[in-house]
Amino acid sequence: GRTPPRSSEPRSALRAPRRSIAQAPYPPGIVARPPLMTEDDEAIEHTLTQIAQAHLYSLPPGPRPAGGYRCQDWPKSSHIFTGRVRVVATGPKCTIRIEDKEKGTLFAMCPLSNDNLETSVEPVSDSSRYFVLRVADVTTGRHAFIGMGFVDRNEAFDFNVTLQDHIKHVRYEAEAAKREAEPAPTGPAKDWSLKGSVSVALPAGAAKPARERPVAGAPMGGMLLPPPPPGGGGG
Repeated sequence: GRTPPRSSEPRSALRAPRRSIAQAPYPPGIVARPPLMTEDDEAIEHTLTQIAQAHLYSLPPGPRPAGGYRCQDWPKSSHIFTGRVRVVATGPKCTIRIEDKEKGTLFAMCPLSNDNLETSVEPVSDSSRYFVLRVADVTTGRHAFIGMGFVDRNEAFDFNVTLQDHIKHVRYEAEAAKREAEPAPTGPAKDWSLKGSVSVALPAGAAKPARERPVAGAPMGGMLLPPPPPGGGGG
């Protein structure tokens, strides 16, 4: 990629209301946030990364090129602004802010899409230092596409990794919340009753059932014989 020019700051075509930022900036590439967001974190702005300088360019008119954007197609006369870049997260929402380096005023803002990153930030096809941003005016709802370039390749890498990390963090939390909301799995009630003909083995040393005693006067086998005839001799 080419080295972007350093020109004076023109007027901004897209401006959003300025907000006071109490969060101190962190070094590039450092994601400063709790491991899991709470309700209080929804209202707290976390500066995920800050890059001291980036250059903005107006894009050539017309639809998006079929092969993607190329920074070589942006002439030097298309340079519109030089400022710092801050990536800020408020809960799951992430915003890329291009600000005046001295005054801190907001020049342009790019809301990040957590579902499809490239609809908000698209790398160009001919350089790793340049991107196309979908900037928006929160007061009017208008949006436009502008080019952005970093002087240093490492800064562009930190910027891109910060965006990827934010999306992974949001998706992880969404999955964790979904798992916590699901009820604990419960199976059908188990039937412990015995089914069919079941043999039960007695443990060793168990007492044997008592045998039935025969009736007195009754021959073995339980059959009654007729009495002998009277006066009969023995034979």
